[in-house]
Amino acid sequence: MSISKKSAFINLLVIGSFLTWLSGSPWASAEELSELSSFNRSAELFSLLHEALNNNPEIMTAQAQWQAAKKRIPQAAALPDPTAGYTYMGPTPDTLNGPEKDRYEFEQMIPFPGKLAGRRNAAKAEAAAQEARLRMVERDIMFKVSQAYYDLVVTQRTLALVDEIKSALRQAEAALQAQYSTSKVTQSELLKSQMEIAQNSQRIFELEQRRDTLKILLQSLLNRSSPPEVEAKELPVPTLPLSWEDIEAKARQNRPGLKESRAMLKKSQHDLNLAKLENAPDFSIGFEYSRIDAGESTSANAGQDAWMIPIKVTIPLWQNRIGSAIDEARANWKAAQARLKGSENSTDYEVKAAYYRFVTAQKTVLLYENTLLPQARLMLRSQQAGYGAGEQDAVNYVASQINFFNLQAAYSEAVANALKELASLEKEVGADLIEGED
Repeated sequence: MSISKKSAFINLLVIGSFLTWLSGSPWASAEELSELSSFNRSAELFSLLHEALNNNPEIMTAQAQWQAAKKRIPQAAALPDPTAGYTYMGPTPDTLNGPEKDRYEFEQMIPFPGKLAGRRNAAKAEAAAQEARLRMVERDIMFKVSQAYYDLVVTQRTLALVDEIKSALRQAEAALQAQYSTSKVTQSELLKSQMEIAQNSQRIFELEQRRDTLKILLQSLLNRSSPPEVEAKELPVPTLPLSWEDIEAKARQNRPGLKESRAMLKKSQHDLNLAKLENAPDFSIGFEYSRIDAGESTSANAGQDAWMIPIKVTIPLWQNRIGSAIDEARANWKAAQARLKGSENSTDYEVKAAYYRFVTAQKTVLLYENTLLPQARLMLRSQQAGYGAGEQDAVNYVASQINFFNLQAAYSEAVANALKELASLEKEVGADLIEGED
């Protein structure tokens, strides 16, 4: 085979391999993507989220803290321990019925009505706040897992495409080598092609490093002994069927930060009521039983045992302690009110900001689907036709292939970014926003 025929054969091979790659591209076309009317997370991501919720150390810590807080509720509502006593009489004291030998005592402290209920309600509010902190940790971990998963999927898909482009570049270099041997191309054009291959190899190294880092991140979030294997599948284009009003209502109902602030406000209200109740006395009731010896008494009741029921009451005398406690509780109550107002304001801002970021990311995806990708596809086909007709040189044609690939990679990043912004919005809202997914 002559050099010219060999060059033509290699050129046809380059064109054919690229057309095969283009027609069988793992990226969905704009027409196919426009038909997607709903968004559903993959079973793979659901599995990872479920695993993280069950095994992540931060979630397990928050879960244990919530369980501990719930166990404080029955403690707060319980009566103080009763006291029991025994008194042995030394030099036996005489009574009218005879000498007293020993005495048995029992006493129970009873707080003023309302104190035990207030303590129970304060403990319940603290447990509710701890549960809200648990939900906050869960949402944060779910967001981190989703973010790492989307980044890992798009990185692996990009790696596969870069490998294919690397093959096309090497075939193009072979064509240029053949043309350079016949002086149809210059040395600079050949060197430019070789630089493209080197840059492509560097990009592969960077993508591999990013892939491995994301796998380790997922391994850490899932508390696994080895990194998970994630399939490089096509990411779905996210859509959100809810209006802003619906999202805002969900955030006010479900956002963990708001729930925590509301629970802490309730706790501070109960603490203030309890501090005021310190002005009310507590009571104690007891029972005492004395054993009496007959001795030398001539009383008709000689030797008869005695019993009594003592009733005591505390005297809230030291107002410097009680008044200071009330002032402290009132200050904490005002601080809790201010904190709730701050949580409401931050909810309005953070949820709205996350919503706007998602809408912008979604518009970017639509721009790629409806404008950039169709135009780039038409331009590439036009350049391919010119190259086949000899009107376009190999170097520029390969550059157009790379440009098209970069656009595809950018579109992939845009879809992943929209998915991450949706996950961020759900984190801020504190609830899933896709119907049928929980």
